[in-house]
Amino acid sequence: MSLLDRIQPILLIASIGIGLGLAHLLPHLAAALLPIVTIGVFLVIYFIMLGIHLRGVLQAFVRWKIIALAIGINFVFTPILAWLLGYLFLQYDPDIWVGLILYLVTPCIGWYLVFTELAKGDVELGISLLAWNLVLQIVLMPVYMKLLAGTIVKVDFVGILRSVLLFLLLPLILSVATRQVLRWRSIAFQTVASRIRLPYLKTATLMVVIVAMFASQGRILLSNPAVVIKMIVPGLVFFAVAFGLALLAGRLFNLSYPETALLVFTITARNSEASLAVAVTAFTSPLVALTVVIGPSIELPVLILILRAVLWLGKKKALGRA
Repeated sequence: MSLLDRIQPILLIASIGIGLGLAHLLPHLAAALLPIVTIGVFLVIYFIMLGIHLRGVLQAFVRWKIIALAIGINFVFTPILAWLLGYLFLQYDPDIWVGLILYLVTPCIGWYLVFTELAKGDVELGISLLAWNLVLQIVLMPVYMKLLAGTIVKVDFVGILRSVLLFLLLPLILSVATRQVLRWRSIAFQTVASRIRLPYLKTATLMVVIVAMFASQGRILLSNPAVVIKMIVPGLVFFAVAFGLALLAGRLFNLSYPETALLVFTITARNSEASLAVAVTAFTSPLVALTVVIGPSIELPVLILILRAVLWLGKKKALGRA
C-alpha cells in the first residue's frame, strides 16, 4: 500500500476534527463554507472518473460468472440488506437510515482495487468490473432512492435524478472528453496524472470537502453525537455479512483464490464520494450527508482486518481453488 493509501484514513479523520474545530471556534466563517462542499464533491468525482476505462464493460463479458455474482450481490442483495439493517437498528432515526442506504448501495470504484492488489486478487478483472459498478450505480441510484429511501422519508425523485446527472454522469462525460483530448494531442494520461499528482490532488480536495462539511454542519453534529455510535452496529453487521457471503459464493461457484479475493473487496468496499454527491444536493437534512461521511471511518479499519483474514485464508488454502 502506498504512503498515501496508508495515511489517507488519518488525513480524513483529521479533516473531521479541523471542521468541528472551525464550527466551534469560528461559527460564522464555518457556516459560509457550505458552497465549497458542492464544488469539491464534483471535483472529487471528476478526478476519480479520470482513471476509469469504460472499455472494461465489454472486456468483462468473457468472465460472466464472477461478473454476474458481483453485480447480483452489489445491486440486488446489498440494497435490500441496507434497508433491512436500517429497519432493525435505525427505525427512529430516518435521516441516518437514509444516509446508511445511500452509503451502502454504491459499490466502490477505487479503493477495492487497492485492497484486491494487496490480497493478490484478480486486479485485471477488477478493472473491468469497475466500469460495471460505475455505470449501474448511476442508472440505479434514483431507483434505489425512490423504492428504498422513499419508504422512510419524503423523497424528491426529480431532485435526486438531477443530482445523479449533475454529480455522477456529467463528471463521467467530462472525464471521457478529457481523455479523448489528451489522445488527440498524443499525450499519455499517466504522464499528466503523474505530473499533477492526481491521487494527492483528489485526497486534498476530499479533505477540503470534509472540513467544509463538518465546519458548516458542526453544530448539528455536535448536538447529535450519537450519529457515529448509531452507525457502528449496522455498519459492522453489513461488513460481516458481505464478507461471509463472498466466501460462501466463492466456495459454491468454485471460484479461484484471485477471483474470490476480488469478490470480497468489490462487495465490501463502498463508494462514499458518489453517495456524498447525492446526499449534499438532494436531501435537506445534513444528517444524511454526515452519515455518509462517517461511513469510511468505520469501513477502512474493517477492510484492513478483512485483508488480513483473506491473506491468512489464502495461505491455509481455504479460500477458493488454487
